[in-house]
Amino acid sequence: MSWLSKFSGGNKEPGGAKSAAEPRKERPSTPPKIVIDHHEYVPEEFVIGSFRIRPYDGDLIAKQKFDFRLQFDIGGDPVDVSCMGLVVKLTEEAGLVARYQPPQPFYERKLVDYMKALKGL
Repeated sequence: MSWLSKFSGGNKEPGGAKSAAEPRKERPSTPPKIVIDHHEYVPEEFVIGSFRIRPYDGDLIAKQKFDFRLQFDIGGDPVDVSCMGLVVKLTEEAGLVARYQPPQPFYERKLVDYMKALKGL
């Protein structure tokens, strides 16, 4: 085998050999936490890009932009990232429904990994 094929990956194993060797990630034991104005909430629904908190007892109003912290633990590594959200709906029945901008790419990858592990993927 030539040195060029060694550096360019010419001797890679076929297909699924690499994925079979990767250890399966443990499922997170705790759901993510959302911290708004020093109050911690566990979201009732959480997907990348939006969340719902019910019941919500804070001071936000509909269509308001707000800063919050997203906290989760992935593989024993605690992550605490600052995000910006927008209140989409705020009623007694619906609770606080908000969209948020994705965090910086480094934290966005960690969030995607966390969501995959949470769903068992």
